[in-house]
Amino acid sequence: MSLYQITIIVMLVGWFVALILIWVRFDSYPHGKLMLTGILLWPLLMIDEWLKLSGYFTALSFLIGLFQFVPAIIAATLVLSVRRLTVEKVAANHLLFFLPAVIMLVAQIPVMILPTQDKISMLFAPPIGDLLGNWPIYAAHLLSAFIILGYAVHSAEYFGSYHYHLSDQVVDVDIYQMKFAANACWVLIVVAFIDIAILTVVAFDLLPIGQWNLLCSMLNAAGLLLLQLVLLEKRRYSPTPFSDHQLSHKAFTDDYLRHALKQAEVAIIRNKAYKRKGLRIRQLADAAEIEPAALAMATRFILKRNFRAFIYHYRLEYAKKILMRTDQKVTTVAKRLGFNSEKYLSEMFVKYISVMGSKSTDDKDIR
Repeated sequence: MSLYQITIIVMLVGWFVALILIWVRFDSYPHGKLMLTGILLWPLLMIDEWLKLSGYFTALSFLIGLFQFVPAIIAATLVLSVRRLTVEKVAANHLLFFLPAVIMLVAQIPVMILPTQDKISMLFAPPIGDLLGNWPIYAAHLLSAFIILGYAVHSAEYFGSYHYHLSDQVVDVDIYQMKFAANACWVLIVVAFIDIAILTVVAFDLLPIGQWNLLCSMLNAAGLLLLQLVLLEKRRYSPTPFSDHQLSHKAFTDDYLRHALKQAEVAIIRNKAYKRKGLRIRQLADAAEIEPAALAMATRFILKRNFRAFIYHYRLEYAKKILMRTDQKVTTVAKRLGFNSEKYLSEMFVKYISVMGSKSTDDKDIR
């Protein structure tokens, strides 16, 4: 069995894994419909390769090059999935994300109407050089690479903004980090750049890569499948309930920010929210009947700290009381309150005492 065949089998197994995951966990995914669409379309990326392996490329020659627009659709479902996971506000213009796929479909028409023999020849021996004569073929592949690159960069930006504001909206950031998915976006960016580089050297006949279409197809299929798989990871989700614009432009008055902070403090004590592992600013804001953006701004501008530090103040006061009044172990208290370890809790205590000094939340409020 050749490396080529092994690679296709491995990717097919990966696709089956993705299909099983989306089937079993569909209801738990906020991006389930988008992911299901992309996963069901993924096998179409491999049609040309399967035609070669099966030997039906003559009988089914009309399928050769027919699905070059599919990577653009899958990339659109992925960037919309990332947006759904990282931003609470649902995209109102989500259909516009599929416009590049329509453009891609139009761009591939010259390839679709090629004579059967030319299609088969292109399948096994794609053109090299002769930029003016073969520009429709190069243009279709190049456009696909740029579309994938654009969506991958867009997804990476969503993850970057999400992780930047994570401490402003959750307490236990390790639960909500999506580093693997963010890294998978960068892998897809690299894949797109490799595609562009290959097409450039082939179009200008700088390097004779005989099966460049196969190489580009396999790279795209692998990169898109990788991102699909990591986005199906079982985890908690915390889409950011506010925008950069709201935080940077101070969308609320000082009086409302103080009101929001007071309401939040009441809700924290009333609901003992500091005990809740995985607490999100959205949950606390709903309990206090205030805007999440207002609470994030209040902690940032009034208290000069982020939401995570705001809740940690209450957690550390509670931990201090438990350790002073009971014989519970530090490890037990650390685990209960979401601290990573006994050492981490000890470090937080030292930092907390040095920063807060004599300031603390009223003892009678923390139980």
